[in-house]
Amino acid sequence: MSAFVAKIRDSFSDFWLEVDLFFSKFKRKKKVPGVISKSDIPPPQSATPSVQSKPAEPSSIPSAQEVEKIGYSQENAPLPVTGAIVKADRIKPIEKRPAGFRWTRLSTKERLFLYDQMATLVDAGVTLIDALSIVKAQSKNKNLKKFYGEMIHHINSGMGLAETMFLFPHIFPSMQSSLIEAGEKSGNLKMVLAQIVEDLESQHDFVRKIKGAMFYPVILIVLALVMVTGMMIFVIPKVAKLYEQSNARLPALTQAVIDFSDFLSQKYPFILGGIFGTFFVLWLFFSKTRSGKLLWEKFVASIPVFGRISKDKNIMVFASNLGMLLSSGVLISDAFQITEKTIDNLHYKRALSEVRHGIMMGKNVSEMMGLEDIKAQKFKEHKLFPLQVAQLIHIGEITGTIDKMLMKIRDNYHKSINYTLKNLSTIIEPLMIFIVAILVGSILLAVMLPFFYIGTTIG
Repeated sequence: MSAFVAKIRDSFSDFWLEVDLFFSKFKRKKKVPGVISKSDIPPPQSATPSVQSKPAEPSSIPSAQEVEKIGYSQENAPLPVTGAIVKADRIKPIEKRPAGFRWTRLSTKERLFLYDQMATLVDAGVTLIDALSIVKAQSKNKNLKKFYGEMIHHINSGMGLAETMFLFPHIFPSMQSSLIEAGEKSGNLKMVLAQIVEDLESQHDFVRKIKGAMFYPVILIVLALVMVTGMMIFVIPKVAKLYEQSNARLPALTQAVIDFSDFLSQKYPFILGGIFGTFFVLWLFFSKTRSGKLLWEKFVASIPVFGRISKDKNIMVFASNLGMLLSSGVLISDAFQITEKTIDNLHYKRALSEVRHGIMMGKNVSEMMGLEDIKAQKFKEHKLFPLQVAQLIHIGEITGTIDKMLMKIRDNYHKSINYTLKNLSTIIEPLMIFIVAILVGSILLAVMLPFFYIGTTIG
């Protein structure tokens, strides 16, 4: 079913891409204000002026953040002017991305495959264009093949890999693009690619363990609800007719089960509709609105075990992303800004924003996390960042190894989450079996209970 849906999606994307390419041939090129084209350049004069004017300072090239906001292509970039000579192949802001790539997404496996292949090939000395060509040849998705072809075209036109990735922020997260940009500037692209692969594998392993820990309990609960609902709709009504013919006085538990079965049998379409409608409205509220997200995060944080897992996961993601950015040479204020975008939790987004503003005001990271003076024992426990995190960051600030300390924090919390998940799966399985046994056992007891009084109730 998923393959059929993916095929329809790819066909739809290909159709719109072909339509956009067809009509783009008839579109007139609009002149961008302040941009000098080749036709505007005066022809070279044979006479050479006796006094050469000093070349004007080249206009600033857009930063990575500006590229991410507005997108760039080869046709409409602001051109740096040097004297009377202007290069026409600079990067320019595009007004509209190709329609065929708006719905293009990379799954976790496809993203991991892309970076893994790129890291291996670049480490072997293969050029970026050849590496992307190999990845394109190995891809089975037609839309991805066209997308990789578009990336090859941009790199062939003189853009870097990071600049090309910034053109598609809906496909490549800003953190990965910034890491690639830092790797290209420092000449450590292969190390950055290997680091991204390691981080993606760690995230994939973490998600797999979460799903594995919750798979068995969820399946057990769903099967129990289906079984109980089936008994209430199909079995209990027949038992109730048998007891009605016997004119027996039923125990309170049996009567309650029969009443609930009658209600469920008569109103089950409305009940199912109400349940699905309620879940849909709650899903919209908790996932699409800011207030709903904040309430849901507070609710999850209040759950004893799951709240601790959620907090540890957010700290692990924060430490991992920030450590990777700092080790790649990104400025700490920019690294916090990028990390802030990669965190889904709104409370941690707000906290990271406060830390970033404090850094810009001249404060230390550990100070913003509650560690004012370790010698004077001035500690202020932060709601989101434990004191242990602030202490390790403080050590990194003193020794100049804050990136290594952040990686150490990531490893510590990764181990903590693994230990908690292992214990959770050990505890939750017998708990779910006990809950299912209570549900099914109560129904069976309600059905069989009148038989114990059969001699006094019948006739």
